[in-house]
Amino acid sequence: MRRTIIFLVTGLAVLAGACTAGSTSATTAIGREQNRTVTGVQAFAASTLQPFDSCNDFLRYVKKHAIERVGPYGLDGYGGYGDMWRDAPESMVSMDMAGATTTVAAGTATQGIEYSGTNVQVAGVDEPDVVKTDGERIFVVAQSRLFWIDTSGTPEIVASIPLDGWGQQIFLAGDSLLVMTSGGGYGPVPMMMDVAGDAIGPGYQTQRVVLTKVDISDPGSMEAVSTLMLDGSVLSSRMTGDTIRVVVRSGPNGFDWVYPEGNGIRAERKATEANKKLIEESTLENWVPWYVLSSHQTLVTSDGPVLGCDQVGHPDEFSGLSMLSVLSIDLEGDLEPGNSIGLMAEGETIYASSNNLYVATSPWMSWPAAKWEEGSVANQTLTTQIHMFDITDPDTATYVASGEVEGVLHSQWAMDEYKDVLRVVVTGENPWWGSSDVPVSAVVTLERRGDELVQIGFVDGLGKNERVYAVRFIQDKGYVVTFRQVDPLYVVDLSDPTNPQVKGELKINGYSAYLHPIGENLLLGIGQDATSEGRIEGTQISVFDVSDPSDPRRLSRLTFEDANSQAEWDHHAFLWWAPEGIAVLPLQRWSWDERSDKGESFSGAVVVTATPNRVKQVGEIKHPSVGSSECEGCEEWNAPINRSMVIGGTLFTFSEMGVLASNLETLDDIAWIPYS
Repeated sequence: MRRTIIFLVTGLAVLAGACTAGSTSATTAIGREQNRTVTGVQAFAASTLQPFDSCNDFLRYVKKHAIERVGPYGLDGYGGYGDMWRDAPESMVSMDMAGATTTVAAGTATQGIEYSGTNVQVAGVDEPDVVKTDGERIFVVAQSRLFWIDTSGTPEIVASIPLDGWGQQIFLAGDSLLVMTSGGGYGPVPMMMDVAGDAIGPGYQTQRVVLTKVDISDPGSMEAVSTLMLDGSVLSSRMTGDTIRVVVRSGPNGFDWVYPEGNGIRAERKATEANKKLIEESTLENWVPWYVLSSHQTLVTSDGPVLGCDQVGHPDEFSGLSMLSVLSIDLEGDLEPGNSIGLMAEGETIYASSNNLYVATSPWMSWPAAKWEEGSVANQTLTTQIHMFDITDPDTATYVASGEVEGVLHSQWAMDEYKDVLRVVVTGENPWWGSSDVPVSAVVTLERRGDELVQIGFVDGLGKNERVYAVRFIQDKGYVVTFRQVDPLYVVDLSDPTNPQVKGELKINGYSAYLHPIGENLLLGIGQDATSEGRIEGTQISVFDVSDPSDPRRLSRLTFEDANSQAEWDHHAFLWWAPEGIAVLPLQRWSWDERSDKGESFSGAVVVTATPNRVKQVGEIKHPSVGSSECEGCEEWNAPINRSMVIGGTLFTFSEMGVLASNLETLDDIAWIPYS
């Protein structure tokens, strides 16, 4: 079904609310032809994982499993409160480590100028962030606005537009930006839409993703061209070439669940039966995400289901009632979602190589409500399913295989593809309940065989009773950091993926939460120093020599007492500038001297050189202070720096207050560009 709405609204506004199908027949709402470019045969290469035979077949599947799991408070085992933080930007909920080198070759966009880009896991696979550049223009999200900073002369803001929602992140491709927000966006508002948000409660909640294409071809001018709003939350996204893959998770929506009237078994049973009836009467619109596509130029809006029945499949084993939709977006187009593919499965962790995209199921997201009544889930064996999509076709993604590993994944960095083999670091720790007796971690290798990801190798013995803090794969080696009281850095030889071996380990106080290659056989680690009893003492930067896998060594280190760095949990906050051999990382420090009864604090960024012989601080950067002159008695405050980049001979640092341009060699201030 597709409707067209004409409305007259000018300027930028919030595009919110959702269109519902009303009395549309459940068997035709999605089954009707919608100019789809994906068919079941193309979208599902796995022989035993075909699309649903019909929309009625799809409905029978979801109703059967939903009725088995619904309770007096709805489908609270498959969403609800967990969704509140699952919508957060990836950097807020993961403990990711540093990635591929950020240097962009000279001449890529601005001839003769080298510049850094987003710090990513896989070279050539871009990730969304709050700052993007092409070497001449900088685009940054701050204070709920999108700013354009021209760096061709004296850096200055030349344009800005407001953003709604939260968790805004962007991609840059040529003269277009894709702005992704959760819970809101900007664009024309059809007057019939309900712009009110949903209240938080148990069960699946209606969450909204807004993708907006912004034209930046006119110097100093940004114009929203089109906006795609759809049900769900963004798990993550990646860009290869000019194609952006956005993975959206959506749950059942539109259910007005019946809750017990009072307490007691009778009230709960009555509510459960009423909820089962709601599921029996549900239509496709309750299970498939809906979209609204608006053109800001023609003021025309179309809407419909994101997926057709032939674009949805499910693994052999029931994997949840959520829909994973993989959208393939070319910014030269109009954001039409017709070439998407859907999988009835839960999902949380995303990894992508140049050819394949993997979605891993977090186990606590797929527990049916019934399991909560079976006893202690803390002692149950946890498994993670991994779904593989071929993304070599720029127009669409193709679902090809699924596999399962025992244990859970630490972050996106726990997965890596090398020579057609997927390497995965798993740990037995229950991430939901925690555990004082954490089983050992392991490295598992998997290979695609037909429609299955089959385990071909395994090695354990990594950090018994310790947590995984950092993972880094480099070609045929894997590096895993675990920690409880001391920090073993394990080196795993993966040259024979059928027989991975732990070659060596290094035990030192503290841990590295983030690993980054800084040269041949050299790793930079950023984490926390600690006592021999495991009490953390401050941010620590270390250089490791891994030339001999059987004997990894720490060559040099630098500690900032009582400090922490955002780079410890957000790899986008870290910058390694290889031409100068320097690292830039945000730093927050606060301490109290009991003898002088005075506190000392620092908020900004530190610049260090890192070599095998020494890690040395060469400078620090603080943004202009605010507060002391604005009110009597207010303490001076410097906005935390959250990003940095290099363009030519200039180092740019970013905070919520503005951008500071500094001379890369001397670190002297060049220009302060406040956002207001």
